[in-house]
Amino acid sequence: MEQFITLVRRALMLDEEAWGELRDNTAFTPIAAGLLVVLVLLGGIGAWLWGEFNFDGTPDGWFVDTVVLGSIFTLVVLAIWIAVTYAVLVYGFGITVAPDALLRVFAVAFIPYALTLLLFILEINFFIAFVAVALVLCLLKFAIQTAFAVPAMRAMLAVLAGFAVFAIILAILVTVENRWANGPFIFEQVEDFYTKDYSSGVDTSNFDTSGDDFEIDFGDLFDTTPTE
Repeated sequence: MEQFITLVRRALMLDEEAWGELRDNTAFTPIAAGLLVVLVLLGGIGAWLWGEFNFDGTPDGWFVDTVVLGSIFTLVVLAIWIAVTYAVLVYGFGITVAPDALLRVFAVAFIPYALTLLLFILEINFFIAFVAVALVLCLLKFAIQTAFAVPAMRAMLAVLAGFAVFAIILAILVTVENRWANGPFIFEQVEDFYTKDYSSGVDTSNFDTSGDDFEIDFGDLFDTTPTE
């Protein structure tokens, strides 16, 4: 474990040799998989705290939906991201990549996602979400480019292809009724609440944003007028 931590520290400092070691050391695969689970759980806790700190009342099962189910679904969709990136690299560009090697590199490049634990800080939570995602994309592009000798443009295309699938699926999973994703995608909950067609018969009363503790003014951002 100590060797892995040292290697991760070097990788985050953009040491190209460290990414090569991550690629080749199969002993780090279980640790890398565990790291991904921890990072996603941090995003789940951040999403849960965001609701707890910034709303008077959250829907029943908020913790289960964001931390438990949200983390499970995020991990599943994250696996799809890795699979899409792998497919683009191997079948699209003809680059030799071992699946377990990509997993190890991906896990370390995903470390900036840990910043989503801080989503409960109201004044800067959108900034934190943006920075976390941007850092993951940039670091992952660098990691794939370095570890697998992939041209910069192809590395970026492979990363963005996987991320597009990841983002679309998670955005679909977050609705007024369901919060089955975590991290930055939990913000979709507020958008869906305020843009929901009230004539649809969906009960949104259990998501209470009317209390004194809710400090965000969405009046200028969303049309909250009920549909006739």
